[in-house]
Amino acid sequence: MHSSPPSRPRAPRLPPPWLPFVLWALAAALPAQAQTATSPPVLAPAAPDSPWKVSGFGTLGVVAQSGGNDWGLVRNSTQLGASSRLSATPDSRLGLQLDWNPGTRWEAGAQAVLVSRPSGTPIAQSIEWAHLGYRPWDDTRLRFGRTSADIFLFADSRNVGFALPWARPPVDFYGFAPVVSIDGADLEQRWYGDGSNWRARLSGGTVRTSITDVEGRRLKVKGSDALTMSLSREEGGLLLKASYLRSRFRVDTGAEAAQLRGGLAELGQLPVPGLAGSLDELSQNLFSSGLVSYWALAAQYDTGPWTFTAEGSQLRVPRSPLNALRAYASAGYRHGAVTYYGIVSRVRPDKPAYAAPDLTDSLAPVLGAAGAQEAQALIGYAAMAGNNYRYDQSTVGVGLRWDFRSDAALKLQVDRFDVRRNGAAGWRFADDRAGRGTLVSVLVDFVWGQ
Repeated sequence: MHSSPPSRPRAPRLPPPWLPFVLWALAAALPAQAQTATSPPVLAPAAPDSPWKVSGFGTLGVVAQSGGNDWGLVRNSTQLGASSRLSATPDSRLGLQLDWNPGTRWEAGAQAVLVSRPSGTPIAQSIEWAHLGYRPWDDTRLRFGRTSADIFLFADSRNVGFALPWARPPVDFYGFAPVVSIDGADLEQRWYGDGSNWRARLSGGTVRTSITDVEGRRLKVKGSDALTMSLSREEGGLLLKASYLRSRFRVDTGAEAAQLRGGLAELGQLPVPGLAGSLDELSQNLFSSGLVSYWALAAQYDTGPWTFTAEGSQLRVPRSPLNALRAYASAGYRHGAVTYYGIVSRVRPDKPAYAAPDLTDSLAPVLGAAGAQEAQALIGYAAMAGNNYRYDQSTVGVGLRWDFRSDAALKLQVDRFDVRRNGAAGWRFADDRAGRGTLVSVLVDFVWGQ
């Protein structure tokens, strides 16, 4: 993806008409006290008669990298990654949340998260949700507007460091996904029985977001006919969750990628047996649009001092290098105000990197020796550009969290990463090399209210 040229920055677009009140609030603070994925948010105290509640959160963090070639850590594909060995860019963030609950069946909420993003990213992308809700019954809720995509265990809190046991959500699992919000509507239903709490959520609409390529440039992403479903069950400290997403996505990969496809299409017209089929497969490797499906299972068990968390997922994009299996597992032990934890994660593509075929001899009779060499160079460049989409790496980490205040925590984490060849899509300035290295992170997470 680093082959895409930077597009001309456009003036930021204003949020849609249903977002006006978020411009006053900016929006956001999710769970602030517990470390589980289902903890209720801590909201600022409000006057008894006030329907408004405001809260906030933030992270001040720095990460030091050794090894890993000259790449920079990218926490999430929507963000701008690190540009130096010591960087505060990946983890530092600030969020605000505004909630309105007048004591009737109506409610509203808005959240925004300010993080480092590529130049040209519109302010609307910082608004992660802004919705109006209605409860026809106590355990049923309808929401309209921008809502969170409930496809992870920590879907509503992956930016709220204080709500997480680690320095950051496992990058091998969470880092690829640009889908934070859906513009549309969702329906949530809760029910209870035999000591268990069930929750089902169905969402539908469109997605407008962006991803950052390996050179730090913004690529626009649009998702149509987006559908997400989730089902969770909680009982006795055990939380189980299943999630599903399906949408038709289109990525604006830029003019250079379009020229690559055009060049491959022209080569495919040449009267060389088998050439068209080989080049068609190569062109498909340059993903720009397609129907995406995503399945995920998650479990969390909190016994008191011990907490165990695991998630696994499968991303399916037909005829694309994006197809991959992802998983992580974590264990933590709380002793007083300190939690010690370890985590392992892995992302593995479902097919090997595309190897550019050597067609020089086949093309020489048609194009001549010089023309065949130029065509082969184009084929090799296209193969490399397509392989830039691949994630293939594993990470092992240990750390501790010290809750030195009721509203703030200090975290120290050390990660050892291993990136396979042609598997560095999650790193800034990445190339086709393999890379190993170490990350040392120091962060302070905090929450506040007023």
